[in-house]
Amino acid sequence: MSQNIFQASKEYPFHISVGVVLTNSDGLICCHFYKKTDLPIESEGKSDLYLLMRETIQQNESLETVISRGLQEEFGARGILKAYIGSIKSSFPLRISKVEIEKTTLYFHVEMTEFNPLTRDQDEVESKSVIQWINAEDLEHVFMEQGSKYNRSDLDESPIVRNYIKYVKSKYSKI
Repeated sequence: MSQNIFQASKEYPFHISVGVVLTNSDGLICCHFYKKTDLPIESEGKSDLYLLMRETIQQNESLETVISRGLQEEFGARGILKAYIGSIKSSFPLRISKVEIEKTTLYFHVEMTEFNPLTRDQDEVESKSVIQWINAEDLEHVFMEQGSKYNRSDLDESPIVRNYIKYVKSKYSKI
């Protein structure tokens, strides 16, 4: 099988992912909460983490397919794609080779239509997370603190939550 050109490697240190701000009918945002003991090996040295859904694009996969696959695998959810809401570009060392990786994550807003966490892919690291629904303002602060604590821009998803808040306010504004 050929290497996935979207997934970083020592030879090709660039990575593209798709992220989702999944909201329910109450306007809460779905996120992963990983206890320190459930974090993947590449997260060594970190305590509890909150993360939005992020999925690596596979060869010949559309953005819509990545979103659908990621929602099912990570949350056991389905939803309606509403909007592109921004991106985060970050860099950090690849754990094994210490090569600096440049990662870009494109984020989309999705409104949930179905949710059954029992159908999450149990072979994926995300199945070890506790799924939490948090209001946007609280989650924005959690992400800012988390990014500051670890000095990693990919762990601070507050700019995306801020964009989501602006998007929702403009969508429902009567101005």
